[in-house]
Amino acid sequence: MAPASTRGGDHRSAFTNVLYLFLRRMRFPLVLIIVLYTITVVGLSMMPGIDADGNPTPGMGLFLAFYVISYTGTTIGFGELPFPYSTAQRLWMTLSIYLTVLGWSYSVVTVLSLVQEPAFMNALKAGRFARRINQLREPFYLVCGCGETGTLVCHGLDRLGFRFVVVEQNPARLQELRLEDFRSDAPMIVADAAQPGTLISAGLTSPWCRGVMALAVDDETNRAIAVTVRLLAPKVPVLARIGSAEGGNQMGAFGGDMVINPFERFARYLAAAVVAPESYRLREILTGLPGDDWPEEHRPPGGHWVMCGYGRFGHMIREELCGAGLTMTVIDRLHYGEPGVDIQGTGVDAASLRAAGIEHSTGIVTGNANDLKNLAIAITARELKPDLFVVTRQNQNSNAPLFKAFEHDLAMVPSRIVAREFLALITTPLLARFLAAIPNRDEAWCTALIKRLARVNRHRVPEVWSVKLASSQAEALRGALVAGHRLTAGTLLTDPYERAHRTRGVLLMVARGSQVFPLPDHDFQLQRGDELLFAGSEQARRRIDLVATNENVLNYVRGARDGAGGWLWQWLEDRRNARTKAGDGAS
Repeated sequence: MAPASTRGGDHRSAFTNVLYLFLRRMRFPLVLIIVLYTITVVGLSMMPGIDADGNPTPGMGLFLAFYVISYTGTTIGFGELPFPYSTAQRLWMTLSIYLTVLGWSYSVVTVLSLVQEPAFMNALKAGRFARRINQLREPFYLVCGCGETGTLVCHGLDRLGFRFVVVEQNPARLQELRLEDFRSDAPMIVADAAQPGTLISAGLTSPWCRGVMALAVDDETNRAIAVTVRLLAPKVPVLARIGSAEGGNQMGAFGGDMVINPFERFARYLAAAVVAPESYRLREILTGLPGDDWPEEHRPPGGHWVMCGYGRFGHMIREELCGAGLTMTVIDRLHYGEPGVDIQGTGVDAASLRAAGIEHSTGIVTGNANDLKNLAIAITARELKPDLFVVTRQNQNSNAPLFKAFEHDLAMVPSRIVAREFLALITTPLLARFLAAIPNRDEAWCTALIKRLARVNRHRVPEVWSVKLASSQAEALRGALVAGHRLTAGTLLTDPYERAHRTRGVLLMVARGSQVFPLPDHDFQLQRGDELLFAGSEQARRRIDLVATNENVLNYVRGARDGAGGWLWQWLEDRRNARTKAGDGAS
């Protein structure tokens, strides 16, 4: 990580740019004012005056002349000091007034034109932006690109309580993002994130930067961001979105910690939902935003499907579904004649759908880049076969009311897929290892875990977080393990306010080096260096964190008295035990 001096250097560089532009444009006005003041001061100092009796006197001198010209040039107007002026002095003062007013007017006009100059305003914004980044003293994420995906990511980070910094090349998009209702005032700048200097000024080398999300429109920019992060801040995780399979391969050795192609990802999920719907639903729950509604149950049927549109999305859908054992007929007008396209048409008309065998099909995917076209196809197909499973592709979030009114069975929203995956994995990196283990589990295992997760947060998407036993976030646990005490998974899940009860949380996995232990039982013994992945309610997270960080609480849930803290804690513990015994005796 770069030291703080590097970040301070960025701030000073931005200030230097502003100062350089100001001095370059104001050079002539400043020289003009200096020359005019020099002439008027020297001339007034030499003009002969008169005293109170009307007798001629020598000039007032440089100091008094400078004093008089100063208050006259600023229109303060103290009068004729120290004595009434002579005719020569009044003539010279009249000339001085006009000269200084002209000089100041020219300077003011130059300043006004300077502040309207785009280069100067950009330098000012860059200076303020660099100063805000330099003042950040809490963890933040760097979001490069604020299109629909970037906006969703920013809202997700804001809901989770994380700070973020936004870099966007399109001023209109950034202006729209500034109007969004965020809890905190996020630093934002119009700049090209593909330039290393931009990422450095945005805080890439700051010790508080926790991750970078490359969400630009084109793959080339996202690849440049990934390369910059890998070279300048190799310890900072970078997540990149790509739009084509070739783009993912071109990431090469400098690729991000996670590269997502939303089309490919959804195609895999759809195929997984056909073959293993519970596994698909479990992934949806774990990658959702905490507190959101419980995901609906989707069970796409097998059999024959119809695909409308054969672009990048259509290719991947056909490949994945056919690989899962389904049959498919593809309708497309632009790509007709290419391998894989069966019917020439769009699917909007009933004739092309009938030619594709819609009457004996079980599902249809509308995969065009035009939302209205996709909805038109879906409506026509549903009229031809009401029980058809309809999968729609939604490209613009602004069209969400239309898709909601149609009541599709499953929607593919590229921006939402990328945002959910990125938020889940960049805020909880350990989750990726657990998700990778899900395909190896059967449907019964996934169903049982889904039922447990539904109970811990009252059918709301639970929070997912991780705890490292070797870090400061688990000081009590680390101290107990160093002291040789035996700690189990059940210890952490014990209610710190009543140890006879369990906290409403689930220990999803224990990672020990290269080994992972999914869903360990309560007797699973913890070791130093373990990383734990939890899911549960916000209340469960606070209680588990309390056990992990407070030595007295940890001793209480362990039922131990050794090292139980001060006399106040021991007195409270004795009173609690006394009440418990009294209650047992009364019963």
